[in-house]
Amino acid sequence: MTNIAIILIVVSFIGLASLLIYYTILKRKYSNNSILQAKDTLVVKNKVNFKETFDKLYQVMYMTFVKMPIIKYYAKKIRLKYEMSNDYSEYELRRNTGKLMTITLIVMFVALAVFVNVVNDLYMTLIILVGLIIVVEKVTDITITSVSNKILRQMPEAFTILRHAFHEHGMVDEAISDTIDEMSEKEIAPQLKRIREAIISDQPEVELERYYDTAPNRFLKLFAGISYLTYELGDRKIEDTSIYLKNLNNILNEIYLEILKQDKLKRTFRSLTIIAVVPLIFIKPVENWATNNFTALSNFYNSSIGFAMQSLLIVSIFMSYLLLRVLREDGEEIKFDRVSKVKWQEKLYKINFVRMIVDAFKTKKHTSKYKREVNLIKDTNSYLTIEWLYVNKLTYAFIAFVLTILLILNMNIITKNAAYTKFSNEFLSLGKLSEEDQQAAQEVADFDLEYINQYKNKSVSKEELAENLTDKATGTVDTEAVDRIYDKITTINDSYLKFWHVIIALVVAVIAYYIPNVVLAIKNNVRKMDKDNEIMQFQSIILMLMHIDRVDVQTILEWLCRFSYAFREPIATCLNNYEAGAEQALEELKDSVPNKDFQRIVDQLESAVTRIPVKAAFDELETERAFFYEKRKDANDALVKKKASLGQVLGFTPMVLLIGGYLVAPLLIVSILQMLNYFSQMAF
Repeated sequence: MTNIAIILIVVSFIGLASLLIYYTILKRKYSNNSILQAKDTLVVKNKVNFKETFDKLYQVMYMTFVKMPIIKYYAKKIRLKYEMSNDYSEYELRRNTGKLMTITLIVMFVALAVFVNVVNDLYMTLIILVGLIIVVEKVTDITITSVSNKILRQMPEAFTILRHAFHEHGMVDEAISDTIDEMSEKEIAPQLKRIREAIISDQPEVELERYYDTAPNRFLKLFAGISYLTYELGDRKIEDTSIYLKNLNNILNEIYLEILKQDKLKRTFRSLTIIAVVPLIFIKPVENWATNNFTALSNFYNSSIGFAMQSLLIVSIFMSYLLLRVLREDGEEIKFDRVSKVKWQEKLYKINFVRMIVDAFKTKKHTSKYKREVNLIKDTNSYLTIEWLYVNKLTYAFIAFVLTILLILNMNIITKNAAYTKFSNEFLSLGKLSEEDQQAAQEVADFDLEYINQYKNKSVSKEELAENLTDKATGTVDTEAVDRIYDKITTINDSYLKFWHVIIALVVAVIAYYIPNVVLAIKNNVRKMDKDNEIMQFQSIILMLMHIDRVDVQTILEWLCRFSYAFREPIATCLNNYEAGAEQALEELKDSVPNKDFQRIVDQLESAVTRIPVKAAFDELETERAFFYEKRKDANDALVKKKASLGQVLGFTPMVLLIGGYLVAPLLIVSILQMLNYFSQMAF
């Protein structure tokens, strides 16, 4: 069994012990707290049989997973998958999510331990670990996306059935019930069932808000809201057309546009993600091929510079992959914030020592920089506060500093090891060495090793070394051997942490300090692409609401806030201030968003507050419906093209670095050095 495998086993046992301790603490916590018992029926459920014991364990695993920094992301996505595709209770959701996550982690640890024990290589261990993480994430994404896409593509069929049922019954709840019966075997059936139960419940608005939190897409939220308004206020006709059915047609048009957009983005980013990650697999094969065919490159790949280039390549792969995820991210996706309300930044900031440091670095209020950072956080609709942003920045800087120091120390170790095994320049060539040359090169390396072991960690001059290497019989000395061995000894003795290494680590820490700002800026730029699209979605929502009786400006704002992502923060602020003064709140909303199309909508809302009815304020939307539809199509195409062009740059960067920076550039440099060496020998 390898050392790496032993470490993994020890870590696994520590993790298991931690879970058992957590289970004991949690069990005691629930047994002493009646409020928690009433809140969570699963943990306190009386033990009936052996299976029930495992159900409790899965619940504890679930509650542990949703609090762990990285694993909680996957746990919440798996929960979302169950929520979308099944009509599970909270008990069943937690049990099934905990069960699947537990099985997945066990399989990952077993597979990793087996592979590591077979390959016995730290680099391949990293490759396997990253590969397993990417596979798990991809499988999770594909599972959720497939369910979400199926639901989206089943909605036109469901709406067709719903239209016929509504014509027959004239009642929303009965029409939805018939649709559920017709599509009981489809993934959309649980969603329709939840919508119907929310509409007919004693507290429909509360139940609908709960549904909005987990709805797979905004179209189901639109459908649920329109159905509820029609159920409560009744349907009426305009030009012999039902408003409810007309709104269903509007939602259907939006669905078709979204399907086309998703298909284009899927085709674009599916290949780009693979292209960005594939170089991770080929780093080692490229290195092996190069060293086998060009012996001169072996010294480069075994040196600290080669290791630094390899690390840079791996970092670029990770950065490209993460930035592609940001670029591909849909503003309408569920953000998984509802399970864990307390963020790690908040917990860290509560520590007095950390708060003191953060406050020292934090931008002072009433400065232009403070205003820029606050606006950047708002524009990206981030959960961060200004304090949490600086917690992120300082955490990034600290981690970058520590990792850089560790990287430099590792490079020093690599430099030492390379000096022991380094081939003499006389045996290096651009081709492959013959067996005789390889044997001769190894004999020279072994000869050098004898003197290296004798003088390493000691102060020795070149004259003292030459005296030791002098042939006793002839009195001659091999000056090339003296220079070669002296250089190796100097390299080994010089491989320690220096002051300028710490300076480099500090520079890297400063760069990492600004990474959170850069990430927010990138997200903001991506969000700008979505803002125009979102404004046109607002116009579609208003078109659906303007003909419904008793719909006022505040109701429209609530709907816009519910379906907004880029403008949610200012609209939510407007709603909070609306009761204190509608006109003033709308004026502040208009001033806070410097977008002409959005300000135009706010102007129309102001008119509906003070002068004219909602329908009259937005009557031009009815006449411009066809124009807006075509504009939405063009906007979606332009959005896909922008994201595709940026995605291509990010996707191909690791491949360019692999071929150009890790293979071609070292080959050119070594070739030039070899050519200069030949010229110097000829001149001599």
